[in-house]
Amino acid sequence: MNLLGPELRALLRPFRARLWLAVALQAVAGISSLLPLIALGQLADSLHRAPPLAPAVAGWVWLAVLGSALWLGGQTLALYLTHDVDANLCNGLRVRLAEHLQRLPLGWFARLGADGVTRYAEQDVRALHQLVGHAPTDLVNLLLIPLATLAYLLWSDSLLALWCLLPLALGALGYWRLGSAHYREDVEQRNLAIQQLFGDYSQFAGNLGLVRQFPGAGIHQRLQQAVQRFDQRFSHWVSRAGHLAALIQVVLGAPWLLAWVVLGALLPGMAEVGAAQLCAFLLLLRAMAAPVLAMGHGFDALHGARASAQRLQALLSTPPLPEPAAPQAPRDASVELRNVSFAHDAVPVLSAIDLRLEPGTTTALVGPSGAGKSTLAGLIARFMDVDSGQVLVGGVDVRQIASRQLQQHLALVLQQAGALRLSLAQNIALYRPDASPAQIRQAARAACLDSRIMALPKAYASIVDDDVRLSGGELQRLAIARALLSAAPIMLLDEPTSATDPQTERALRTALWQGAAGRTRLIVAHRLATIRHAEQILVLCDGRIVQRGQHQELLAVEGLYRQLWLEQMPSTDYLESVS
Repeated sequence: MNLLGPELRALLRPFRARLWLAVALQAVAGISSLLPLIALGQLADSLHRAPPLAPAVAGWVWLAVLGSALWLGGQTLALYLTHDVDANLCNGLRVRLAEHLQRLPLGWFARLGADGVTRYAEQDVRALHQLVGHAPTDLVNLLLIPLATLAYLLWSDSLLALWCLLPLALGALGYWRLGSAHYREDVEQRNLAIQQLFGDYSQFAGNLGLVRQFPGAGIHQRLQQAVQRFDQRFSHWVSRAGHLAALIQVVLGAPWLLAWVVLGALLPGMAEVGAAQLCAFLLLLRAMAAPVLAMGHGFDALHGARASAQRLQALLSTPPLPEPAAPQAPRDASVELRNVSFAHDAVPVLSAIDLRLEPGTTTALVGPSGAGKSTLAGLIARFMDVDSGQVLVGGVDVRQIASRQLQQHLALVLQQAGALRLSLAQNIALYRPDASPAQIRQAARAACLDSRIMALPKAYASIVDDDVRLSGGELQRLAIARALLSAAPIMLLDEPTSATDPQTERALRTALWQGAAGRTRLIVAHRLATIRHAEQILVLCDGRIVQRGQHQELLAVEGLYRQLWLEQMPSTDYLESVS
């Protein structure tokens, strides 16, 4: 059990009883699998001395039948138990991961990368399958079948049995050597190169437009480097371990074992071995070699499962955002940040932020890219906690509000909007599952999405990605409809119209200003024309608020807001805006 490591043992602890039962059943099956082979050897010797229907011959036939039945029945039940454990373990792990991941800070996902969650939820969980579903039975076969077979062969002919044991011992030692620390670094480098290759292939597939525009550079170049790195690492691993692995396969292969048994029978000093006894040795030696041959893949599965278990346990041990012991409810729809600072991987993102959003008002957050606008909105939604200062929603620190209640108090529209594999109606009603079809359609109409949906054959019953694929702008409009339908008194909108055309943008601006009247709105915007009517505009630069006021006030003074406006607007529009 020490081979499993503490992390893997912890994951398997709830299933120990079923795994031990599977081991016991496989032990019965393993011993029983030898009975037909022994019976065949004895039958070959008995048939030339007695008629086919003699009791001695029939007894060996019945032994072969009984052994086959016990072998098949025991192994079937053992594999059923191990695969049932595997299904329950993997399903439980994925549920635990889903529950844990939704409570982790957003910064954890940023550090992990785009494919990180997939690696945990799919690759690492799937790596446990071979170990849990097959390793217990394989391990029993590896330990029990060679020992039982050796005992029978020693009883039959001890010298020939010891001679036949030599290639099996050499094969086992060779596999043990391949699984030792001597080759471990090469295996780890090979696996790391494989992971990097998969990650770069994923980026390549997700950015084919850039690949076509800039062949030989950027993503394409990284993929080529990853392929070369994998080729080097794999070739190095094969050059070190491949010769030994190939030699083991030859030594434990059927032709070599046949020749080895015949050679042993012909050696001087060996007792005379009959054809029937030689047949039994050949059959049983091959049965001994099969579990030894499985050691190669078994060691790879064991090392892979141990590494996956370590990563999964480390993930499940990552502290989530803490829930308050005595949750408080927001008292109104105000938002306030008091001297807030936040850093990502020790790099400051926001510093000394002070702001207040009065209930029912619209506040715009503008500034150059990388100024920290989306991070500020994420702190209000408590995607992560501040390093210092306070974020208050409804007059209560967000750390003192239960996550579920905070989610119900906020409606979010993110720049990279998404949709679940549900019907369009269900997607719009995510914040408000009890909404009527008329209410859902009204929200979609306000978000300029109703005509697009009604043109589909299944209309609002269309399943996303199965019946309809939505563009980036349509996904944004879907998110806006979802927010408008919600009863949340606070709306956080991060570039809500960045992927829409000017005409649709104007209609959505009207919906957000009029359809969401009475709600507190924070709009992160790049295009300043969309937020010129906001009651309060905050200008963020290098993580600090450098200006605040209304549109006309900010245009009237030299500053970053006026500079950004002049960069976006023709001079005629500028003159109209200040007149």
